Amino acid sequence: MRTDVELVQGGAVAAPATRFAVLGPLEVWRGGERVAVPAGRVRVLLATLLLRANRTVSVDDLVERLWDDVPNPRRVRATLQMVVTRLRQALGDANVVRTRTNGYLADVPPGALDLHRFRDLADRGRHAEALELWRGAPLSDVRSDALHREDVAPLLEEHLVVLERRIDADLAAGRAGALVAQLRGLTERHPLRERFWGQLMLALYRSEQQAEALAAFRAVRAALVEELGVEPGPALTDLYDRILRNDVPGGPVTLTARRAPRQVPPAGSVFVGREPELAALDEAVREPGAVVLLHGAGGVGKTALAVRWANRRRDRFPDGDLHLDLRGFDAAGRPVEPARAVEALLVSAGVRPQDVPAGLDARAALFREVVAGRRMLLVLDNAAGSDQVTPLLPGTPTVVVLVTSRDQLRGLAARRGVRRVPLRPLSADRSLELLSSVLGRERVEADPVASARVVARCAGLPLALRVFAERVARFPGTPMGAFAAELADERSRLDHLSAEDGDDTDVRSVFSWSYRALPRDAARLFRLLPAHPGPDLGVPAAAALADVPERDARRWLERLAAGHLLESRAPGRYEWHDLLRAYADDLADPADDRPAAVRRLVGWYVAATEAAAARTPSYRSGTCAELPAGAAAFPLGAADPGAWGRRELPNLVAVVRVAAEHGWHDEASRIGAAVWWLLDSLPEVDSLVEVFRIGRDSARAAPAPHRLGAAINHLAWSCARAGRPEAALETYLEGLAVAVRDGDRRLEGAIALNTGGTYQRLGRHGEAVEQLRRGLRIAEEEGDDHHRAAAHFTLSLSLSGLHRYEEALEHGLRARAVFDGSGDEYHSARSTFVVARAHRALGRFAEAESALREGIAVLAGFAQPAAQSHLFDELGTVLLCLDRREEALECWRRALALYDEYERGPASVLRSWLADYDALPTPRVPHRTGAP
Repeated sequence: MRTDVELVQGGAVAAPATRFAVLGPLEVWRGGERVAVPAGRVRVLLATLLLRANRTVSVDDLVERLWDDVPNPRRVRATLQMVVTRLRQALGDANVVRTRTNGYLADVPPGALDLHRFRDLADRGRHAEALELWRGAPLSDVRSDALHREDVAPLLEEHLVVLERRIDADLAAGRAGALVAQLRGLTERHPLRERFWGQLMLALYRSEQQAEALAAFRAVRAALVEELGVEPGPALTDLYDRILRNDVPGGPVTLTARRAPRQVPPAGSVFVGREPELAALDEAVREPGAVVLLHGAGGVGKTALAVRWANRRRDRFPDGDLHLDLRGFDAAGRPVEPARAVEALLVSAGVRPQDVPAGLDARAALFREVVAGRRMLLVLDNAAGSDQVTPLLPGTPTVVVLVTSRDQLRGLAARRGVRRVPLRPLSADRSLELLSSVLGRERVEADPVASARVVARCAGLPLALRVFAERVARFPGTPMGAFAAELADERSRLDHLSAEDGDDTDVRSVFSWSYRALPRDAARLFRLLPAHPGPDLGVPAAAALADVPERDARRWLERLAAGHLLESRAPGRYEWHDLLRAYADDLADPADDRPAAVRRLVGWYVAATEAAAARTPSYRSGTCAELPAGAAAFPLGAADPGAWGRRELPNLVAVVRVAAEHGWHDEASRIGAAVWWLLDSLPEVDSLVEVFRIGRDSARAAPAPHRLGAAINHLAWSCARAGRPEAALETYLEGLAVAVRDGDRRLEGAIALNTGGTYQRLGRHGEAVEQLRRGLRIAEEEGDDHHRAAAHFTLSLSLSGLHRYEEALEHGLRARAVFDGSGDEYHSARSTFVVARAHRALGRFAEAESALREGIAVLAGFAQPAAQSHLFDELGTVLLCLDRREEALECWRRALALYDEYERGPASVLRSWLADYDALPTPRVPHRTGAP
């Protein structure tokens, strides 16, 4: 149900219709009335989602918050969905809980959550207003140890930081006397927080209580020595010295050492997006002495983000910030030696050059001593590797280290517990925003098509977008389309992405610094990658491409991923953007023999697709689309052939195209024939039609024309599935003619059945029955049990369409009996759909429910989720007939989730019907048609 949570009136944003409050007891308000949220796990769930509003919270994180100390979290995941349902019901019109692929999300608009308003006011310097939003301890009425430990504790720290800033503002405004009592209370509650003690000393001094100010210093020093064994930091010590000398100005005073280094450069004027990464950095540095790695490809904006964040959070590091470019990847190609790097840091931290000792170990020890107890930020930019960074880490809880690198520094992460924040290319919207910030919104929006092409061809890399935008800005009279056309040719694209004033603004040069660092074998694999036509690849395909063992391919792929020349978003899967593909293409070496690599790759995909097809529950030998003997023995590298097919489908489409373009018709037609057996596991996409069209054309040209009739049948079936029944019917009739011409009775029978099914989908049930009986006769003559059962199945559908339900039930039961007799559990379970549908039409709802639940249970064991979609859909209808509305809705939701992934047509019909159903004052039984 759609919830309106924000209204725009007269150009201004009105108060949100729904408000959420977490800065105190958990509260929900809708239209001025409080919404009751049940205690227990429902409240913990809402609190967890609100604390990470507008971000997906994984199921694992939710389980951890909702069930403290659960021995086996997997056992309670099934219960989580029930808790989500109860929460949605409790919220009613205030519901903002959304389901995402790996978890759930609270879709909270601006201004609706007090935590968001608190942070917004604090960022704008309105600290007193921000603090007024706090009503007590956050989520004090929500019971979850994990929630309070992991999520509430950082909120309390945020509150203290904003309180410190508000007190600074009051001190600057001359209200020192009024602050003394509050600060004494704060130092009692937080006896080791030096910032409060410094503010108390300053307030006492400005209230003409110098002796009390000095006594306060002695008190905090004693507490620090006793509790932590450390002396007060430089900021507090410096203030103490100035109070002793009566050298404290009456105006605003910053509590930092007078010589605190400030080396992080100012942030650039053009910066867009990166809110999740900025938030991730905020989260990562909450841990004392955190070491955070910001890693990503060359040109993705690592340094810009690090500098932006460091400037935004400079007040967290009152004792200064150090910045050092380690030159791990640059034109010189010579990373800074660790000993030289520590020397530079020592001098920046205040050590005289003549006092810097010789040797890396001595320098590193002195650096740790110098920064101990100082609240500082250390930015190590452009690191080459773990060995370069490790000696530079101070290891003190008061110093936060932020490292940027193109390398993932896996060794450092393993040894030092580094928090990693990956930086990926900008989204299309953010890329357009970056272009607009340089060129102006009017110019970008004047030709949205050209602008979108520029964004796509720059692959979301801020460097490429900036270089391109700066060039376009020099020619204000030239249309955007002219510049977009320059980037159309992949072979010359990189030539147009150079500012021509240094290697650091030349995209090709920036990529080259990463490529130069590769070992020889990894560099060869990188050069071969453009021979792969698909969007990503796995280890076995890469091994075929490079003609090496899989263990070597895996090692080289991981090296490329560690250096961000490839992206790995899932274990064993690797992808790359178009600019890196173009750069790798530039590096083509005749010795690599790319044509041979392409042939090996196509051959691997033929064998792998046939292996996956042979392992599906729907595959049967002895058909017109039979696979080669022994196909299943090929090592696929995946236990679930359906999952393999879904993952590789975009690659299969690309490989079939390449095979046809090279005239490898046998390979192209074999891939098409194998994909046919994977259809139950594949989503409904238009590209499948192309696969089967190429398969048909290749079957005509291949040396094995016996595949032609089956290829035509496959193409027609894909057209029907894609919602093109007229095209499917025309193609089926062509296939029938080929089968009759070749005397292939089995193929003729199969196509007759599919033709009947298409007539049935078109509502032409009389013609459907005629073709189906033809297919049934042929199946009986040929002794083909599978097609005999399929004929009974589809006849049941068509007879239901003619309202001949008793006959429909008879044929549905016959279909099940034949499948059962041949030991085909999979298709027998699918046949429960037509049996149940006929039972329902005859008013036998209990029999219908029983059949469907049996079918769903059997299909669950085949890892073929798409096969269950229609059964869940029909079960929802049966349950509604039994007046079990909530169960019906849950079944339809499960059906819709499967339809969304596999079949767009039924998904659209069911979604539309559910919308109408929710709007009706009383339920009605749906009248819809459909068949698995």
